[in-house]
Amino acid sequence: MLISNAIIWDCSPVLFTKGFLTLRWYNLLFGTVVLAGIPILHYMFAKVGKDSAEAESLPNYIALAVLFGARLGHVIFYEWDYYQHHLLEIFLPVTFSPKFEITGFRGLASHGAAIGIIFAIFLYVKRLTVSLFPLRIHLTNRRPTVTFLWLADHLVILGALGCAIIRIGNFMNSEIIGQPTGSNYGVIFVRDLHDHLCKKYDSTIQNLVIRKATTANRPPIKGNYPPIELAITFKKTITDEMRIKNFLQKDLKDELIRMTYFNPPSHIYEPYGSPLSYTLEKQNGSYQTSVSTWAIPRHPAQLYEACSYFLVFMILFLLWYKKGQMLVPGRFFGFFAVVAFSLRFLNEFYKENQVAFENNMWLNMGQWLSIPWIILGLFLICRPNSTPKNVS
Repeated sequence: MLISNAIIWDCSPVLFTKGFLTLRWYNLLFGTVVLAGIPILHYMFAKVGKDSAEAESLPNYIALAVLFGARLGHVIFYEWDYYQHHLLEIFLPVTFSPKFEITGFRGLASHGAAIGIIFAIFLYVKRLTVSLFPLRIHLTNRRPTVTFLWLADHLVILGALGCAIIRIGNFMNSEIIGQPTGSNYGVIFVRDLHDHLCKKYDSTIQNLVIRKATTANRPPIKGNYPPIELAITFKKTITDEMRIKNFLQKDLKDELIRMTYFNPPSHIYEPYGSPLSYTLEKQNGSYQTSVSTWAIPRHPAQLYEACSYFLVFMILFLLWYKKGQMLVPGRFFGFFAVVAFSLRFLNEFYKENQVAFENNMWLNMGQWLSIPWIILGLFLICRPNSTPKNVS
């Protein structure tokens, strides 16, 4: 749906619900990552003559590492001030404060997922042995034909594809949104606005649709803010027209102003000092109104990242297919760490900060966490090596 050069994005994060079963876009795409990665992983093992049985249990290690690592990464890096007092909520899909509520798992950090994958590779390849007499801790290879760097080189190829698909899931959820474009192009994320108004005024609003302004009621573009309409149908039990007008002129107007100026990140622009612009009519026994306001187009930062990660995946996979086994172990891992996290560092300039404390930081948390990976990647690329040999 186009407004000037902007797109209204109001996709529900829930794909469908049937009884107690709910399928979300994010869950579907996460499952797609796993299902798409397994055959590619088996193909990689087979291409170099390794026993495909060695790849059978690896997806279990990686899936658990991604889930636990991403969750702990978000908790530790972004919201430790909260979760240190709510430890049970770290791995339970509920909140206990201010009231008990089933929320699902909210908050996953890709940097935590990356750390989790490194740890999973280590556990997959190595076996930890502890002896008490004498006290000694040492490591042995549980899979002698698979080395840490060889496996890391191959998994980062799949990791790039996974990152691309997961960012599409973030877009479907209207999360990790971009900063305002400063012009009338971009994406207008209205899902939060829609859900907030319907929840806050559930006793008043029967239905709400956020859409482009119709030709008849379209106000001029205000600055870089294109016009939109809030098409509201009131509950049939509300029959007092004066009550509805008072709601629109006071309650809704004040709420839109609050969401514009005091509840970042804002998705609409409703100015002070002017009455709310709306039309009101009665159809099929219910009052309906069309409220005119303005929207804030934002960068689709999730799609920027998805495209960049998909490009990294294509480059790595083609390079691996042509001459991957001739490269020194660690080169693919290093290339991925440098390129992917450099792109992540740059993409952060187009994103809204995820938590409030980042507003006072010179670089945000995502950028600070990317720097160690870039340094590690440069080390793996530039470290001195003996003559490359075929690893098979």
